[in-house]
Amino acid sequence: MDRREFIKFGVCAAGLPLGASAAKGAEGALPVAGAYDLVVAGGSATGVCAAVTAARAGLRVALVEGNAFFGGTATAGLVPVWHSLWSTDGKEQIIRGLTEEIENRLIARGEAKAMEKTNPDVGCYFNVAAMQLVLDELVTAERNITPYLKAHVVAAEMAGPGRIASAVIEDKSGRRALKAKWFVDATGDADLAARAGFETWTLPKDDLQSQSLCAIFANVGRIKAKYPKFSFGAVMKAGYRAGVFRHIYQWSAPVIGAPGLEFVCAARVNACDPTVAEDLTKGLFETRRQVRALVDLVNRDYPMPAGERLSLVTIGSDLGVRESRHIKAKYRVTEMDVLRGRHFEDCIGRGTYNVDIHGGAGITFRELNGKEYTMVVDKDGEVTWKKSRWRDDKGPYPTYYEIPLSALIPEKAENLICAGRMIDCERNAYGALRVMVNCNQMGEAAANAVVKALRRVPV
Repeated sequence: MDRREFIKFGVCAAGLPLGASAAKGAEGALPVAGAYDLVVAGGSATGVCAAVTAARAGLRVALVEGNAFFGGTATAGLVPVWHSLWSTDGKEQIIRGLTEEIENRLIARGEAKAMEKTNPDVGCYFNVAAMQLVLDELVTAERNITPYLKAHVVAAEMAGPGRIASAVIEDKSGRRALKAKWFVDATGDADLAARAGFETWTLPKDDLQSQSLCAIFANVGRIKAKYPKFSFGAVMKAGYRAGVFRHIYQWSAPVIGAPGLEFVCAARVNACDPTVAEDLTKGLFETRRQVRALVDLVNRDYPMPAGERLSLVTIGSDLGVRESRHIKAKYRVTEMDVLRGRHFEDCIGRGTYNVDIHGGAGITFRELNGKEYTMVVDKDGEVTWKKSRWRDDKGPYPTYYEIPLSALIPEKAENLICAGRMIDCERNAYGALRVMVNCNQMGEAAANAVVKALRRVPV
């Protein structure tokens, strides 16, 4: 079936029977923990959006998450920022649904703060601990959702070519099977798709976006009050010069509801593939070393009285992974699809976040308005922002870009849709598409496609 036929007639609806008592695994018959309409692998905000959307439509859903809580990058990664829900000119709200619902719940409790509509970099700041609780509330409010926390998808049982019969999980109760008619892979790393044998691809390590580890610190305000020239950038520059850090890019954000605390993203590793166990382990150790080094450098160069020194409050329990595996899908999104705002027949989401390429010591941004900024770092850690244009004409310029459903459907898949950063796209397109508000839309869209497929409604 070609892409146009797929869009016209929708995804093939699977008809797997529910209620079977066992699935055959490598160790013999596995116990079946449950039988569902849909299994969502991965409980990031993306996965929660998929599970809640499906449950509200009446589907029986299993939601599998490896952490002890939901949220992924927003919670385990500590990243407290969602990007704008509005077009770049601020005239049209382009993202609604569960992303808006979650934001509004947090804002109503004073646990998030909305920013200017026309700021594509920051739509709102939120409290990451509060995000955990809101996602809990969304999941537990739906009786049709059965959550499996601290559970990992370790294999897939196939019912035939392109058709998954069950996802095999490993949790505290052992190895068990979750049978379903449909599956959504929201693992970020395309774990279910890879284990089910669908084709995936990964860039060479040196081309992968950098992976970061975030932290929250206390007493930053006190240090700034005593040392007006203090900045984490200045500390990173000194560390870069001394060989403590191999990069200098960092950014920070307020901790909503805790004005004495500050979020900082400063530790990161390059050439790290988080789907390779050895890379992931080394990356975690290296980024935690960088966090410790940052604290030590600040307290050495900006001495403060006891109790007012820079102090760690918490470190991300996982790397903030920017990029790993991608699926080979029915369509691959190109950089120009994004930057020129191509319209798709199967559009399932919109976004405005810039193309954002992390690598080496710095970063490159490309904007929808044709502007380009590259952070150039010399051997002494001095930063120069090189300004140019990727597009020389005078427009008109798009005010948002679109995300096609066909970039989320693995080739030859009969009952699997992916949602999140494993989307099939070119490297630079990925620099824009990977952010959370975009991935949330992919989760909702994947669930809606499953609902329509089960009801045999064209997607």
